[in-house]
Amino acid sequence: MASTRQHLTDSLQCPICKDLLTKPKLLPCSHTFCEGCLTKLHSTQALGDRITCAVCRSIAPVLNNNVSNFPTNQIAKSLAEDFKDRSDKKRATNTAGGASSDQRCTVCDAVDQGIATFYCQHCSEFLCDYCLKQHKRFKKNVFHELVSARDIASGEIRIQLACPEHPQELQQFVCITCLVGICCRCLEVGHQPERHEVIGIEEYEESHKAAVDLLQQKIEQKTAVIQSHSSFVKEQIGMVENIIGQQRQEIKNVFEGAVERIRRRKDQLLEECNTYQRSLCEDLEGIIQCHDDFLENLSANASVVTEECTSRRSDQSLSERVARVGELEALVKRDNPDASLAESIARRAKLLTFHLAAEGLELGTVRVKNWELDGTILLACMDHSKAVFSIERYTSELEYTQTLVADQKMEKPDGKWCFLQKVTGGKVVLCTLDKLYIYSKLFW
Repeated sequence: MASTRQHLTDSLQCPICKDLLTKPKLLPCSHTFCEGCLTKLHSTQALGDRITCAVCRSIAPVLNNNVSNFPTNQIAKSLAEDFKDRSDKKRATNTAGGASSDQRCTVCDAVDQGIATFYCQHCSEFLCDYCLKQHKRFKKNVFHELVSARDIASGEIRIQLACPEHPQELQQFVCITCLVGICCRCLEVGHQPERHEVIGIEEYEESHKAAVDLLQQKIEQKTAVIQSHSSFVKEQIGMVENIIGQQRQEIKNVFEGAVERIRRRKDQLLEECNTYQRSLCEDLEGIIQCHDDFLENLSANASVVTEECTSRRSDQSLSERVARVGELEALVKRDNPDASLAESIARRAKLLTFHLAAEGLELGTVRVKNWELDGTILLACMDHSKAVFSIERYTSELEYTQTLVADQKMEKPDGKWCFLQKVTGGKVVLCTLDKLYIYSKLFW
């Protein structure tokens, strides 16, 4: 096959095996390969129902996981077969004896095939010297046209085919109307020139070869156009990847910025919680410190009294000793710690609440609630001309419960908002010309 490769054109050469295309299959990317080479490539790549083109690396789907389902490149197939026929003829030439070194006699038995020296145009058989003698012995073969196998191999003489209608005659014409090779007898019966377009077979072959050569040029031009467009499409793919990549990076940047803002907001909210916790814990630890100071004082006084009882110092009067005992008794009789104070401080932890923000990226806010509505209804009677007012408390069912303020004097009322703090022991009243609200502080 080495000599054949030297004459192959790029369009008839398989990119994989570098040999003449056999059963050429056309991929969607317009590249053509031998069916056998595609089968091996598909098996090697192991991509399932896909295959990667060995030339442009594009991915093509494989119907039913069988490369034979790719369309056959009919043009390449026809050109390859024609090229192979001509190559086989040239390869059959034997320069030493004028006979083909490869072409065997097609009449001999397969075991004893000799070298063909002649070709019978009527029988369409290659003949060795022995078979040629036997061929000439038959009278009916007298008018058979015999030509040198060397001339056939060199292409100087074209192999003629027998007429399908008259096997004893050779095809010498082509009926363009019927697209069939005919002989001289066909011109008289069935393919009369007055009703059919008939030309000589050599003229047809030359015309066909010229058409194939022109088609080959068009194929090369089309191939160049398609390959150029494929390069353009690849550039567009690169542009798409670049543009989308920029947007992808922008998304990452925005995401990282949002994460950083959320992290800072989280740290801020946690610090607010920590600050409030430290405040409450410091108050509770202050109580513990008071207890420690009291116990230390109590222990010190007890030690002094005990020592004075045992030592009976001469420089200390009886009245001083009695006074120290009295101080110690006063310390012991002091009221025990009130648990409500520590409980009230601890309950203040419940006042800290987290409120989720409507916008998720803001997380929310931490609030400490110090005031709340008392839950009652208050009615006020106000006389701005005399600068006095009265406040009465009612239940939610409008039942009178008590009078909170009666004829209370006001300093320079302006008819707007007025704050009256601690009017009723720890209450804070907020009033206007027509409404009045009362608030209670939860812990004092």
